[in-house]
Amino acid sequence: MTAKEKQLLVSSFSLFSKSYDLVVRNWQKFAVLSILPFIGLILSTKTNNYEYDKLPQFSGNTIIAVIIFGTIFILATFIVRFMTTVLELEAAQEKTPSFKHLWDVTKKYWLRLIGLYIMIALMVIGGLLLLIVPGFIMIRRYYLAPYVMINEDLSISETMKKSAELSKPYSGYVWGIIGVSILLSLPYGIPRVGPYIAFILAIFYSVAPPLRYLEIKKLS
Repeated sequence: MTAKEKQLLVSSFSLFSKSYDLVVRNWQKFAVLSILPFIGLILSTKTNNYEYDKLPQFSGNTIIAVIIFGTIFILATFIVRFMTTVLELEAAQEKTPSFKHLWDVTKKYWLRLIGLYIMIALMVIGGLLLLIVPGFIMIRRYYLAPYVMINEDLSISETMKKSAELSKPYSGYVWGIIGVSILLSLPYGIPRVGPYIAFILAIFYSVAPPLRYLEIKKLS
């Protein structure tokens, strides 16, 4: 590895403090965009504690209402996820974007991002079904893909190709980000408070992937 690469590619653990600072700089946006995922986390933890055989019987209208509400909630969650991806990339570039800017960029890319996530899911699942190793390789290849698409305004196929090309020479550094993310999720197993601790840690580290992408991009 050259001296330039050593200077630009910091350790994945070191990126936590920088990511934390950038999240704090945009804390209002991160806080607002985290409301819906946080509600989803509360609902999921509560649901895990239910005894389904003791649940009350619901009427047909109630079931329909629940389905409609659930569909709206899922769609809203996707939109919020895409806006958060834009925010993470903007924060990594040391910007403080407005909500209007986040929404405008999301409107431009949301269909492409849905298609990208579907393609990535198919590639990863297909790789895991055929052989475990190819599935993990697909995770590394496309881990940075959403940031590549938004930053470089590429199509789905171009994004996947570029993401694979960028990550291959620096696969260890991409796996480092994934590894730290997994470590930060370990508190999830702590009873009661664990999921919320892991949720907060994930937010503080959420700018690390686009930071790594921008580092690698400078070297390419």
